[in-house]
Amino acid sequence: MDAEVEGELATQTQHSENLQAFTLTELKQVIKQLNPLKAPSSDLITAHMKQEMPPEGLQTLLHIFNAITKFGYWPVPLKHAKIIMIQKPGKNHTDVTSYRSTSLLPVISKILEKLLLKRIYNDTHFQAWIPLHQFGFRKAHSTIQQCHRLTDIINKALDYQQYCSALYLDVSQAFDKFWHQGVLLKIKQTLPPVYFNP
Repeated sequence: MDAEVEGELATQTQHSENLQAFTLTELKQVIKQLNPLKAPSSDLITAHMKQEMPPEGLQTLLHIFNAITKFGYWPVPLKHAKIIMIQKPGKNHTDVTSYRSTSLLPVISKILEKLLLKRIYNDTHFQAWIPLHQFGFRKAHSTIQQCHRLTDIINKALDYQQYCSALYLDVSQAFDKFWHQGVLLKIKQTLPPVYFNP
């Protein structure tokens, strides 16, 4: 299976066009929506600083973002995160497993990610490739709504005197066990070719 996926990822895709350039209006809109109280990354640039940028600075930032998408190269400093360890409540402070890590990404990286996400939403029919029952990491899909959905399913099963089975999984260190090549293949098969750059 892994060899098939690797082979599929290695095949060239037709890049007929570049990603449409971001506009100054799009950039201003994303920057305006940033939370100014969020902690900065190791570069110490805050969202508030970005919101106070003069027009010349915004224009320069826009040129940088459009160059990144045109050449398909994500600069290494935008991938660096400041890791903060937060102790879990009631856990032993001397045990490494008593802490959870939080990654503080550069504000510039967050802005570019938000611009790209808006573009993906506009360029694709994401309803067709994201199942309705997936609530994780989706806008306007909270835990409470998922609880309501689950309760509704259980109530309907009770009304019709049917069995209702549930299976709950909690995967330890899920990101480390994630099948990254499979996700890349899904991106290649689902999104327009301009979004896939192996």
